[in-house]
Amino acid sequence: MGSRGSGPTSVEQHLLQVETQGKNGLQAVGRTLRWFTTVVLNAAFLGMGVSAAVLGPTFPDLARNVNRNVSSLSEIFVGRALGYLCGSVVGGVLFDCMNHFLLLGLSNLLTIAGLYLTPFCKTAALLTTMMSVTGVSFGVLDTAKVSKLLS
Repeated sequence: MGSRGSGPTSVEQHLLQVETQGKNGLQAVGRTLRWFTTVVLNAAFLGMGVSAAVLGPTFPDLARNVNRNVSSLSEIFVGRALGYLCGSVVGGVLFDCMNHFLLLGLSNLLTIAGLYLTPFCKTAALLTTMMSVTGVSFGVLDTAKVSKLLS
């Protein structure tokens, strides 16, 4: 028996090329997925910022809907802040025990529902409750997005 040469045979070279191409393909998919995740999370941050800021310009109209003065309707800000606090705590717990993207999607749906239903509130208590629900979804979204970006 003769000694084998130091180089790989043609079959071995072909297998090495196929294996290397497979690894490069998986790396490209992984990079693309990370970019896509980053873009989606940043779009969610942008949407949350816009939806949080929309309360300012619509505040006089909301006060008119519930037949109150603007100066006497400040409890909706407290309701949203308390909802945000509770949502941050709940979001941290849920982030550990459920699919991260499912949590983000459900939180976005809750935000959409809260923002859609807010103009239809005819009492101050209902408006404060709706703002609290929106605050909870903001808290969950913010906690989950930051945790997902850091992981």
